[in-house]
Amino acid sequence: MLKFGLVCFLLIFLTSYCIGQIRQDARWCTINDSEFKKCQDLIAAINERKRRNQPYPPGQPTYDQLPLLKCVQGVDFFDCMTQIAGNTADLIDLEPGMAYTAGEYYTLMPLMAEKYTSGTGTDGLQFYSVAAVLKANTDINYNNLQGKKSCHTGVGTAAGWVYPVSQLITDGKMPIVQCNVPVKSAAGYFGNMCAPNALTKYYNPFGNNPVTVCKNCAGTDLSVFCTSNDPFANYEGAFNCMAFGEGTGNNFKQGDVAFIRHDTIFDMLNGSVKMTPNDIELLCLDGTRASPSDYKTCNWGVINSHIVMTSAFRSPDIRQSYKNLIYLLSYDFGDAGMFKDVMELFSSTKYGDHNLMFTDTTYQLVDVGSRDSYYSWVGEEHRQRLIALNTCPLQQVRWCVLDMFEMQKCEDMIMAFSAKNLKPDLNCVMGDNVRDCMTKIEMGDADLISLDAADTYVAGKDYNLVPIAVEDYSGTDRHSFFAVAVARKTDAHLTIFNLKQRRTCHGAVMSATGWVIPVEKLIETIQIVVKSCDVYYYVGQYFSKSCVPGMLDSIYNSKNSNPINLCEACATMGYERCLRNNHELYYGSTGAFRCLVENGGDVAFVRHTTARENLDGRNTAFWSRNRRSFDYQLLCNDGTRADVDSWETCNMGEVPSNAIVTANFKTAQEREIFWTLLNYAQQFFASDDNPDFHMFSSYVDYRDLIFQDATVRLSSLDSSKQDYLAYLGESFIRSMERMSTIDCITLGNVPVASAASSHIADATVITILMLGILLRMA
Repeated sequence: MLKFGLVCFLLIFLTSYCIGQIRQDARWCTINDSEFKKCQDLIAAINERKRRNQPYPPGQPTYDQLPLLKCVQGVDFFDCMTQIAGNTADLIDLEPGMAYTAGEYYTLMPLMAEKYTSGTGTDGLQFYSVAAVLKANTDINYNNLQGKKSCHTGVGTAAGWVYPVSQLITDGKMPIVQCNVPVKSAAGYFGNMCAPNALTKYYNPFGNNPVTVCKNCAGTDLSVFCTSNDPFANYEGAFNCMAFGEGTGNNFKQGDVAFIRHDTIFDMLNGSVKMTPNDIELLCLDGTRASPSDYKTCNWGVINSHIVMTSAFRSPDIRQSYKNLIYLLSYDFGDAGMFKDVMELFSSTKYGDHNLMFTDTTYQLVDVGSRDSYYSWVGEEHRQRLIALNTCPLQQVRWCVLDMFEMQKCEDMIMAFSAKNLKPDLNCVMGDNVRDCMTKIEMGDADLISLDAADTYVAGKDYNLVPIAVEDYSGTDRHSFFAVAVARKTDAHLTIFNLKQRRTCHGAVMSATGWVIPVEKLIETIQIVVKSCDVYYYVGQYFSKSCVPGMLDSIYNSKNSNPINLCEACATMGYERCLRNNHELYYGSTGAFRCLVENGGDVAFVRHTTARENLDGRNTAFWSRNRRSFDYQLLCNDGTRADVDSWETCNMGEVPSNAIVTANFKTAQEREIFWTLLNYAQQFFASDDNPDFHMFSSYVDYRDLIFQDATVRLSSLDSSKQDYLAYLGESFIRSMERMSTIDCITLGNVPVASAASSHIADATVITILMLGILLRMA
């Protein structure tokens, strides 16, 4: 009996669950009070239709078998897209431009389409983009729109923005002001504009769009001014902006031209006593003008109709139930519906507005069929228009990478940037080493690379490269970090003053953190005494063995005499051992710290962020698992030790952040294009929460690929700082110059003395230094 009762309970539960799944709500997202009221009235109309108990279309489910319509209030289209993507709303009707945005960035898909005629097939599933002017305004034509006041349905919309702006750019009439920012190009071309949403975060991420893009808008409340709820927004608003204007005296606002859809003119002037369609003319692309009825031959492009969209993550059964509901609403309350006396679905007159929930010129709603993706619905023409909209004077930017791991990330970066339609296109160039990349950029075979401070010095001094942007590791525009020495806590006897014959881990030879700062510190404290140009020989004599990636590269080992013990602590085997790139496992600050963790060395010279990045579970790589910050300490300049978070008071020196450099011959416009690409990219990909691509993180087992993983954001350098001397500052420049005094191999031009003959060169070097002192005293 108990088993039978349990089975019955499960059957009842499962039945209720399944019914609940079918009967779930269909939450329609509205963007203003009028639309919300119409949605509520539609719910009441459904209930009245049910009360009348009239037959349903053959083979179609009833309202009781379909999702229950509910109304959700959104702030604007973008808020509704966000709500649907976040499963707090389900449905919205969008014009094609917004539909493309909804599909690409919010993963929405089309269900049903507005059809504007009673014809069969694809008849009535399109409309035309037109430019409308007052007939009395005879001076305006396609060829002289520059400086005219313009009225747009909204930035990103097809008829009011994408098609007209892309057309003007393609025809060379609208100059490109800034890549990836067509709003600025339009603002530079037109006079005062009303381009709703031009100042919203989506189209104005840096808050620097010109105010003229909204100067012609009519909203008096800041919450609606220049948004999709502005009186001059959408088709009807853009038409009123041009045809009638609004305001009084000096506050009267009226545009010269409105970019709208062709049927807006007839819809807006139907029954009007102020104006008729005969008072309006269209601007044709050949420079002529035509009557509104000639829209098929005088237009700016053909656009597919508005579509009802939902999240692509809804199950096929749920999506089908939404389609059935929308079909029934159209069947009952559409132009030919039996219950039009209860509710006119495709009319907004009752609410004193236009195009609420659906376009008022809609005849019926039809299934999109196989064209059930945003891309297939809006079509290739729309995509080509978007490409034209983002036209950039520079075709590509070439990033120089140092190894296959950076190349892999760079290729992923290409795909990510392309998915967001960022221009110019990114390309990747493989360099043999960092100096080869510098050469490629100097010769014009590559454009950009991110370099540490020491390499930035070399790039500027020897290759005429300049920094244009820098990595920010704090998010506070502090473009520097601290070099620190890290040791195991158990080696309590170890201090900064007793490193002789210890094992050491360095990020790379001639890198700021891994070489210049620590070696200079040991020379300053007279622990290492360099008696000739060959600093490598004396460092090799001081330490027992080390991992200094790049130490045996021909660039730094031109005489083939560098001490082999400076590579003996490295981890990679074979010909890749001790290379100055990610093929060496102990390369870079994270690699040097790994060297310490895996007992390859007694002390690691790294960035102040490195320990924290790889301890206490922050790095999932096998070598850093179960490693605690409690087990490591910093070596301070006074011989004491401190915990790894005390880097502000316990460090070897402050170092300028890594810089993104380019060739000095690049023009100001090209440098601005480089920065705009990076700046827009980081708006999408700076966060590690982005599932598509992480700009400032790397793959497991490899760190700091292309950018440092500690980077929070990139910051641009103004023109006065776009010089390696101005950026690096006097203190670091002095460190590099001191290093060049003792390192004649890679930073100077003095003939190299071999280690075997160093004692012969000592007297010569001392004599030169003494002569210099005497000359300065004189």
